[in-house]
Amino acid sequence: MDSNTFKTNNSQDPVKIPANTPQFFFDDSLIAHHEKLTRRWMQAKIFPKPLVEPDKPWEGCFTCLFGTVVPGSNEGYRMYYSNYVNGFQNVLLATSQDGFRWEKPELGLIEWKGSKQNNIVLAPDLKMDSPSIIFDPDDPEYPYKMITFQRSILVAGRGPGEDRGLYGYRSRDGINWDKYPGILLKAGDRTNIMPTKPGGKFVIYTRGLGMMESEGRRVIYRSESEDFLNWSEPQVVLKPDLADEPDVEFYGMSVFERFGWYFGLLEYWHSATDLMEIHLVLSRDGKKWIRPMPRAPFIAAAYDWNRKWNSCASNGAVFINEQMVFYFGGRWVSHNWDSAHQYGAVGFASLPFDRFCALEATTGGLMATVPIVWPGGDLILNADTRESFESHPSYCNGEIGVEILDPDGQPLPGWSGENRAVFQGNTHRRNKYNPGIIRWAGDKGLDELKGRAIRLCFHLRHARMFTFEAGA
Repeated sequence: MDSNTFKTNNSQDPVKIPANTPQFFFDDSLIAHHEKLTRRWMQAKIFPKPLVEPDKPWEGCFTCLFGTVVPGSNEGYRMYYSNYVNGFQNVLLATSQDGFRWEKPELGLIEWKGSKQNNIVLAPDLKMDSPSIIFDPDDPEYPYKMITFQRSILVAGRGPGEDRGLYGYRSRDGINWDKYPGILLKAGDRTNIMPTKPGGKFVIYTRGLGMMESEGRRVIYRSESEDFLNWSEPQVVLKPDLADEPDVEFYGMSVFERFGWYFGLLEYWHSATDLMEIHLVLSRDGKKWIRPMPRAPFIAAAYDWNRKWNSCASNGAVFINEQMVFYFGGRWVSHNWDSAHQYGAVGFASLPFDRFCALEATTGGLMATVPIVWPGGDLILNADTRESFESHPSYCNGEIGVEILDPDGQPLPGWSGENRAVFQGNTHRRNKYNPGIIRWAGDKGLDELKGRAIRLCFHLRHARMFTFEAGA
């Protein structure tokens, strides 16, 4: 590659990137020039069988993951999910040591038909929907907090909607729960709380009570709180656009944060066919969202058990070995349609760490970045150079060549041309992540250029490159 290959913008200030932070290719902000590449959005791979099925009498016709999976406790993983019996939901608990084999402990808390030998954690006094839980390490006394929509069945002397809204609970151990007094927020029935607190604030994605009147369909609202008790007025942050079919509505959304990006797991509902799949959306601030094109499901209706409705746990990804695991509920039908075929179960889909999208080449392509101030450390790739991406994880006959250019696009002597580095491999294999550390001739690493403004130029052949980072 020579300086005439692409036009440089000499007036562009070099971009500062943080160390130890993967740089994704969700947009073109770091791309100055590209040839014969495509941006490939990846789909999560669904495990063909559900993990948690309705096999207890108190679970009714389906187990529903309008709920949360909390990882990392001494007991392993906790799944807070819902049942559905005679139109009512309770909060139930399943536990797992590895995230894949789940048990339903007898908690002895809530009586059901004369017995407390069940895994019911909470049976609210009002009709409930979408319990969502956060583990808050900033509150050592009550680290577990739950927010859920509740309303009463119409009672004499009480008008409809008077007690309709979001209610809160707190717990020391995630088993025994105390209810906060009153309504926390007048909002709708599909609500998810983020598993972390961006900027020290609790954040929920919910519905506005006047949504159908103001928007004419289901859309996504956002609200935040500093203390969990006082919430901002919900604001619309995401709704269908003209690239969506006319019947599409946004039923709900789980959001999690990673490396400066917000990842939204959007419940993309085709109301005409009652089909709901999960679409991936992205944001830098949790308010303005990027929607990948073409519009396609991240978690699709792929098997009989999840053939119609799919909804993700509120927590987003759980990281197990080299995989991001997304727990979700699948159903046959919903909205009380066809009572003979009501069935729902909880399963999972997975994706290797941070492989949401890739720059992909076949016989040969290249990409040069904008000028970057290298923060120090080795250049590390998340990449796969298999000619067939479904072949053996170690059968890698493609490659990624890496050259270093100056800010004007001129090759840097000793780092380009015949001296360029070459990567071959698959960084996700053998149940672990093997970082693609790039070295040049003489075992030279990019830490030697710490503090300098450079461009990275990648030459891809039968390869996918998902991220690069400065591994300081």
